[in-house]
Amino acid sequence: MTASRDQVVAFLRAKVSQRTGVAEVEITEETVLGEIGVRSIDAVLICGEIEDEFKLEIDPMLMFEYRTIHEVSNKLMEMMEAQ
Repeated sequence: MTASRDQVVAFLRAKVSQRTGVAEVEITEETVLGEIGVRSIDAVLICGEIEDEFKLEIDPMLMFEYRTIHEVSNKLMEMMEAQ
């Protein structure tokens, strides 16, 4: 699936909101995911949803190596372009 960066950001914000209980409107691209409660299990589940939605194979550590939605979405866009 080819997705726009805006679609990837919106998807990530929605999934992080679902997992943490933080309102989607409070999650910006610069929000540090670990600081709003993204735990290891959340990262695994979100990464599974990313894989299903965008047909990418990713390691859940991505959510910790890239600490914000901005950084994660940039990495995902890079991975999609490489496909």
